[in-house]
Amino acid sequence: MTGNERKIRNLCRVAADAILTVITAAACLVMACCIYMAVREHITGEMTFAFGYKPVMIETGSMEPSIQTGAYVLLKKADYSEVREGDIITFYTDRGYVTHRLVGIDEKAFRKGEEAFLITKGDANRIEDPERLDPARIRGRVTHILNPL
Repeated sequence: MTGNERKIRNLCRVAADAILTVITAAACLVMACCIYMAVREHITGEMTFAFGYKPVMIETGSMEPSIQTGAYVLLKKADYSEVREGDIITFYTDRGYVTHRLVGIDEKAFRKGEEAFLITKGDANRIEDPERLDPARIRGRVTHILNPL
């Protein structure tokens, strides 16, 4: 092996070590964020976002075929001013968090000044959700979907 070949091989080892270090650091940061979100949610009872985003696993089939049971979605923290009709949103109910599509506004309730006037629906459901949604209950908007294979 010549001197140049040895230098190239050493340079490749250094580059590989640097790449592995960056990947390891990124993985540690992701794990730390997940632990932080889980602990904070446990303590406060509120949905916690890291850098404005949160991964969430979907537990039911109400959004199939768009989002399958067991899929992971990435939520971007959002409020009413940041969502539009057709967006898939996650919101808080008395039964916990729900991820459904925003399908419209109950104009009559909106004109009357009622707090709950958003209409939501699971894609797999034949009818709209029975309760109107208070815009203050919106926690985030789905930006990415990772369906199981």
